[in-house]
Amino acid sequence: MPSRPVKALLAIEPGVDAEQVQASLPADSDFNVVGMVAGAEDALRWLRDGAADMLLVACAGYSDRALLLLDAVSRQNPDLAVVVLGHGSPNGFLRRAFEAGADDIIMLPSTRDHVRFEIHKLLARRQGAEAPTHGDQSRLVCVLGPKGGTGKTLTSTNLAVALAQRGQRVALIDLDLQFGDVALCLGLPPEKTVYDLAQSPGALDFDKLDAFLATHSSGVRTLIAPRRPDQASAVGAELLREVYSILRANFDWVVVDTPPGFTAEVITSIDSASDVVMVGMLDSLSLKNTKLGLETLELMKYDPDRIFLLLNRAHSRVGISQSDVEAVLGRTPDIFIPSDREIPRTVNEGIPIVVARPQSEPAEAFGRLADLLGGPAIEEAAAVAAAPAANGGSRRRLFGRKV
Repeated sequence: MPSRPVKALLAIEPGVDAEQVQASLPADSDFNVVGMVAGAEDALRWLRDGAADMLLVACAGYSDRALLLLDAVSRQNPDLAVVVLGHGSPNGFLRRAFEAGADDIIMLPSTRDHVRFEIHKLLARRQGAEAPTHGDQSRLVCVLGPKGGTGKTLTSTNLAVALAQRGQRVALIDLDLQFGDVALCLGLPPEKTVYDLAQSPGALDFDKLDAFLATHSSGVRTLIAPRRPDQASAVGAELLREVYSILRANFDWVVVDTPPGFTAEVITSIDSASDVVMVGMLDSLSLKNTKLGLETLELMKYDPDRIFLLLNRAHSRVGISQSDVEAVLGRTPDIFIPSDREIPRTVNEGIPIVVARPQSEPAEAFGRLADLLGGPAIEEAAAVAAAPAANGGSRRRLFGRKV
């Protein structure tokens, strides 16, 4: 927390409700809005004469005016922290805003506590200090893939079950709110969904949330996507932040399966994540979008050591070699999931391949992803979970080795 109040200049772009923006900003002694202007020219004029620690730019959707302001401020006031307060879908604007000089993007509406947390986290990061933490030791893994059809849901479901097989308490969220398939891949009936949770009255706590989590035979607790695409709009970023906070306080791992693109819900998930798994596939279009996704995470200043790259259908003979992949992406994938006809078969059966065919190459690859994310601690937990029973129970393969 800074030793003096944060001084912020607020620039309101056309089409934005100024009162709604102000209602989302912190209202305490640590934060002061020292000026409010309308648009880029007034903001630059104010900054020439006034002193501020931070510029807040509130805009509705894609805004060329906001991009011009960000670019001008980054050149004229490079030490000034800049945050975009966005309304509506950020698709097509997110990457441009970071390239133009934004340090962070906060999607509105949001709570004052969340905006305050993000502001102080940004200032701490710029000052080289340790950013605030979530206050718990659990992990939230966001499974990303800018292009559809790369295998995000396959990865999310098998990762969640592989972690559960290692004795971990795991929650899985289907964030593809319009066309989510997590329930189908796990063979779970969509009796209660995140839409039903959003429509339920009263405050949210774990007991209430627990009633909406379906239970897979592996022990993975799952929050299922809405049954119909028109129900997606009922689920907002604020609800997701509450859900993530509650789940992280009660589970060892939270795995989030995301839709293609950087929607407000996906940005919220990235902000909450301890780790990101970027899923790509062995074709030129997917590799191009995967590279753009990795670059966007870099622009968001996400810790590169917590980004894991997974290549799906990695052994397909489509004229693209591993060296081609490394040249395009600028790094070697951490995990390769081989092509295997058992994968679509197990998806059709609603049984993750780590359960249906545990000794198959894809299952072992998903196991390596779980080990890579968890490190030595999860290997130790896995060894305990897989230990033969005292009466001489059957032996099994662990991490691809005979035990």
